[in-house]
Amino acid sequence: MPLVVNGERIDDIEIEQEMERMRPQYQAMFTDQMPEEQEKQLQEWARENVIERILIQQAAKSDQFPIATEKIDEAFNKMIAEHGGEKKFYEYSGWAKNDKPRLRTEIEYLLRVQRLVENLCKDLPKPSAQHAKKYYDEHMENYMSPEQVHAAHIVKYVNAKNSPEQAKQAILEIQKELKSGKRFEDLADQCSDCPGNGGNLGYFPRGKMVQAFEDVVFSMKKNEISDVFQTEFGYHIAKVYNKKPSNPVPFDQIKEEVINQLHQQNRDVKFERFLDELRAKAEISEFFLDIPVSKVGKNRIQIADSNQSTKFQSTVKKPLNSILVKPAGPDCNMACRYCFYLEKADLFSESK
Repeated sequence: MPLVVNGERIDDIEIEQEMERMRPQYQAMFTDQMPEEQEKQLQEWARENVIERILIQQAAKSDQFPIATEKIDEAFNKMIAEHGGEKKFYEYSGWAKNDKPRLRTEIEYLLRVQRLVENLCKDLPKPSAQHAKKYYDEHMENYMSPEQVHAAHIVKYVNAKNSPEQAKQAILEIQKELKSGKRFEDLADQCSDCPGNGGNLGYFPRGKMVQAFEDVVFSMKKNEISDVFQTEFGYHIAKVYNKKPSNPVPFDQIKEEVINQLHQQNRDVKFERFLDELRAKAEISEFFLDIPVSKVGKNRIQIADSNQSTKFQSTVKKPLNSILVKPAGPDCNMACRYCFYLEKADLFSESK
């Protein structure tokens, strides 16, 4: 059912689009939720997001100062450049060339929102270094360097040239040479399908290599050589040279990052409070009239009939919760089960 926010109508399709945008992340977060409950909650959150977006748009549009054409041009050109040129932008963004005026209007709106936020937070001071240090000490687990391992490998790929059987047989032959006393680094350069630098991969944290490879090397000890193991690329033998445990990053190295993080948190809080104020003052209702809207004004909607011959206005404040249909007299022959008037028919004489 359409919504009306301060006289501005929001059609169901906007909420449905927001639901689809939110759906992948929501379903990933709430995997144990029943489908019916999930759909209901998703719809409620999407509805709130759309309402808040409309309130922000209305606040941004209320600023009468125009955005300079030069700033819109600059933002437009930057966006085109980030997509690799105008041709690629229109090819991949879904916009058409004749949409350029509408696109510039969207950019102007975004710049207005940006200006709204900047004006709202312009007097908000940055946290001090002392405050940042206190926060860092209390939340040190958020500023840890990741565990890292320094490893090398010998690999035989499975591909069009090497079948799984051929690759496995080749790596087993290399393993025999390792056990006979040959250096890992020499065999990596001579026999690996990824030769050079002794197979050295340097230091890396989790998430940089494929999972099967990381599962092996992060479980190994310093100077240990693994058994033959398989990944999606083929067969490997790995050697671990060193390991670095997870440790706190020194405050001096990330001081500015912590200060900026706290400043952004304060900006977010201030903007949330501003949004709460907009929400508290807003007139929000569900739109029940299935008639075309011809004009929207503040708190009032002007509606035209299908012939455009008559118009009327309706003040939108609260949704209609119930309706009472009452017969004009005791001669009504509809006999509705809920009618409270029918039982009084005997008090009146029948008439045509």
